[in-house]
Amino acid sequence: MARNRQYFFLFVAIVGFLLVRLWLLPQRVLDPDELEHAHAAWCVSRGLRLYQDFFEHHTPWYYYLLRPFFRWFAVDQSFDSAVHFLFFGRALSLALTVPSLVLVWWIGRLWRDGRTGLLAALLLVGQAFFMQKTMEMRPDVLALPFYLLALGCLLRGAQSQLRERWFAGAGLALGGAVMCTQKMLFVFPGLGVGLGLWWLGADGRRSNLKAIAGFVLTVPIPGLLTLAGFARQGAARAFINNNFLLNARWKSMPTDNIYRLVVSSAPILVLALIGVLRAAGRGWRHGRRDPGDLLLGCTLIGLFAGLLAIPVAQRQYYLMPLPLACLFSADALLAGLDRAAERARPALLALLLVPLSIMPVRSLIEAHRLNNQAQLAQLRQVFETTKPTDQVMDGWQGLGVFRPHPFYYSFFHDELRQMLPRDELDGMMSDLETGRVRPRLIALDRNLRSMGPRFLAVVQQRYTSRDGFFYYARD
Repeated sequence: MARNRQYFFLFVAIVGFLLVRLWLLPQRVLDPDELEHAHAAWCVSRGLRLYQDFFEHHTPWYYYLLRPFFRWFAVDQSFDSAVHFLFFGRALSLALTVPSLVLVWWIGRLWRDGRTGLLAALLLVGQAFFMQKTMEMRPDVLALPFYLLALGCLLRGAQSQLRERWFAGAGLALGGAVMCTQKMLFVFPGLGVGLGLWWLGADGRRSNLKAIAGFVLTVPIPGLLTLAGFARQGAARAFINNNFLLNARWKSMPTDNIYRLVVSSAPILVLALIGVLRAAGRGWRHGRRDPGDLLLGCTLIGLFAGLLAIPVAQRQYYLMPLPLACLFSADALLAGLDRAAERARPALLALLLVPLSIMPVRSLIEAHRLNNQAQLAQLRQVFETTKPTDQVMDGWQGLGVFRPHPFYYSFFHDELRQMLPRDELDGMMSDLETGRVRPRLIALDRNLRSMGPRFLAVVQQRYTSRDGFFYYARD
């Protein structure tokens, strides 16, 4: 009876956190990433070839998921319709969060018990980075359930006689995650170590090796099928270059996100460390390693090691390790709780969750404070002063989200400019100087100002502005 009360309390708390975010969806500040992804999906919906006709450097499944929904919104005709689409995209991200939380519960149930899975889901839904990024339009939110499904299938397969089928399904799911965002490649080193240790320590090595081989062989299938689709469009080379070769040498700007993660999720990280140490201790004492301890623990360690090695990891990168950290945190927390009398455990659990709720509540307040009214006012001006066919040039504000862009690149932030060859930049400057390319509107943000004196000279000679930000062609 006490355990049922715990289940009910945890479930209600998870639903409460999700419902609160519904209120924040239309108010929270728009991340420029969201407008980049919305623009890419809009271009695909207009029949443009991804990677070939316009620049994007994220794998494509998210854009094809969004494409059919443009039938419901006249995003280039009406400001209101454009805003409705953006908030619909956010609501879709929130909807995709639900299967991710269900899969965290499933993994916890397979690994320990249902209570561990529910508590892990509650801890996860309250993490600041998780709350922020799963309220946004971004491919990472679609990749997350694929990734968690892969982990769950591997764990289920390790416990099943139908091991090869479960492992093959895990390979397809993880391959699908990579086709949503190539960040999922960071999963492979730690997961590979976990699978190797499990194979060495488990009985039936031959059958286990066949299952692992099936997993390895099915992982590339989603990518190969996607590549074949782009080959039919004549965009296979661009698909490979933009998603993998270019990103391998991408020069990002340093961030302080690891510090912010520690500040916002310190209790969870400490509990996760305790949970990982407990898992290692179980394997040492019993001489038989639990597949869940190995697969989840090695994947978690590998992900954090990879992200710590990359000083420029953005907040969405942490969507991969956070679910595993919450699973180990829940295991550690419940291990301590189970030492108390059974009747007292529901009350003790509620008391323990109070201090763990401080940072989630602060994050919700911060999301409410940083609203998007100024951004929407600027976007409204773009719609009121340009036609759907007018080209809009933007640095990294995303204000040309539903307008054609004059160049292959729809944004020019510092990271991209460092990657562009000098002759390509010179060619774009020449097109502007000669008038071969003449956008109707230029949103002269910090990134475009950094393009240099040649660009600024064109803006001053051929454009006029009343506010020093929006520059309109003189004719």
